[in-house]
Amino acid sequence: MTSLVVIGLLFGVLFLLSFLTRRRFGVLGLGLAAGSLLALHWTGTLTPFIEKQGFTLVVPPLSIVVQSALILAPPLVLLASGPTYSKMLWRLLGSLAFAALALAFLRSSIGSSLQLDGPGLTIYNHLKEYESLIIVAGLVAAIVDMFLTRKPKGKDGKKAH
Repeated sequence: MTSLVVIGLLFGVLFLLSFLTRRRFGVLGLGLAAGSLLALHWTGTLTPFIEKQGFTLVVPPLSIVVQSALILAPPLVLLASGPTYSKMLWRLLGSLAFAALALAFLRSSIGSSLQLDGPGLTIYNHLKEYESLIIVAGLVAAIVDMFLTRKPKGKDGKKAH
C-alpha cells in the first residue's frame, strides 16, 4: 500500500505542477525525452562526482536519485515559461498525459527505489508492460501538440518574429 501512495503522490505532484502552470504537453513531453537522454548518458558520470563531494544515500541509491533528477530537470525548468493552454479540457488532458509519460520514463527508478507491494506492484507491472507504448504514444502526441502551438501575436496584430 505504501508504494501505491508514493506512486500516486508522484503522479499527483507532476499533474498539479503542469496543471497549475498551464504549460503545454508538447514542451513538457519533449523535455522528458531530453531528460531521459541526459540520464542515460550522464548518470554514470555524475553519480561518482556527487559521491566525491561527500553526498551519500543508501535508500534509495544515489544513482537512482541522480537518474530521476536528470529525467525531471528539463521539464521542471520548462514549467517556468513557454506556451500555455487556454482551454480547461486541453489543460487537463495535457497535465494527465505529462504525469503519465513522466511515470513511464521514471518506471525503472520507481522499481529500484520502492519496495513494491499489492496495488503498487500491480500498477508498476502495468506500467512496465505498457512502458514502450506509453512513451511512443506520448512523444508522438507531444510532437503533434508542438505543431498545434500557435505563436503569440505582436501588439499590432502581426505575428511576432
